[in-house]
Amino acid sequence: MFKEWKHLISNKGYLISFIGLTLLLIVTLKLCSVFLLYNEARTGGYQLNDFVLKMIPPRDVSIPLFIVNWIGIIMGILITVRKPKGAMALFIAVMIIVVMRALSMFFVPLMPPEGIVPLRDPFLEFSFYGDKVLLRDLFFSGHTASLAVLYFFVDIKPAKYIIAVAGVIVGVLLLVSHVHYTIDIIAAPFFAYVAYLLGTKLSAKIASKFVPIEKVKAVLT
Repeated sequence: MFKEWKHLISNKGYLISFIGLTLLLIVTLKLCSVFLLYNEARTGGYQLNDFVLKMIPPRDVSIPLFIVNWIGIIMGILITVRKPKGAMALFIAVMIIVVMRALSMFFVPLMPPEGIVPLRDPFLEFSFYGDKVLLRDLFFSGHTASLAVLYFFVDIKPAKYIIAVAGVIVGVLLLVSHVHYTIDIIAAPFFAYVAYLLGTKLSAKIASKFVPIEKVKAVLT
């Protein structure tokens, strides 16, 4: 682990590309916050007839969802970024997920599901939601996609299983709270997998520009 990070720091071009990617991620997340607030203020949209939600009485599950979600996310991030390869690929994948979510919400505006019980997540409200509770942060589920993409990246089996279970629990709790439609939950892993593939491929290309060919494989594994 430390060998790969030492190589990154000692390679000026590689280091600059990593710093640039990190700054781009920060800008992307900030723009995500701006878009979510814009999307919340929009009028009109579609309300889906979700037969699954109709069978589930809405409940406030903010606390268990918050705990399970962030345990999975923090674990996944710590494992993934222990190597430059994982960090770079994850940064790119997160940016891709953010862009795909923004595009899908913009072109397919949805109204909140019936009976929605807003989730309270202090971290998200402070960092992305402008201290507001958002109701139209819908297709596709960011909670589910975040855990799904970390599942694809994590290479330690016990942690991978924990994140998978966390993802299932979070998906169920999102439906229990009626914060998302069923399609939001089901679609999220597919978008996450696309982001994972693109993130892995693009990070490998970046590394190959600054690392000697014979060392690329060593650095990226």
